[in-house]
Amino acid sequence: ILSTVTGVHKYKWLKQNVQGLYPQSALLNTIVEFALKEEPVDVEKMRKCLLKQLERAEVRLEGIDTILKLSAKNFLLPSVQYAVFCGWQRLIPEGANIGEPLTDCLKDVDLIPPFNRMLLEVTFGKLYAWAIQNVRNILLDASAKFKEL
Repeated sequence: ILSTVTGVHKYKWLKQNVQGLYPQSALLNTIVEFALKEEPVDVEKMRKCLLKQLERAEVRLEGIDTILKLSAKNFLLPSVQYAVFCGWQRLIPEGANIGEPLTDCLKDVDLIPPFNRMLLEVTFGKLYAWAIQNVRNILLDASAKFKEL
């Protein structure tokens, strides 16, 4: 009797999933819709979309690498470093509208391979670390000057 009850509990989740008692996730629904779709899939169009995302990620990575190389230079004036940082954040004078700021380094490149995703995230992390270090240095200098006063 014990083995029968245990066996029933082991396969209860399968029976409920087959009967549809548990709500399916959005991802699972999307996969099922794609697999059961009767109209032909344009593989060439999907390939072009993926290539565009890869190109977009490469351009983004190249831009961040350039900003990191500029930020590593000690000969840049603080005002130039500030301008680079503001340009990266898309902080511009009021009245000029160039669009909304880039909120996530993976925005519009979410289908790229995992290695490229990690490379992009790590590179953006280095830029965030540089920005935080600069803000920290400015706050420490301001604190020291305030204590002198």
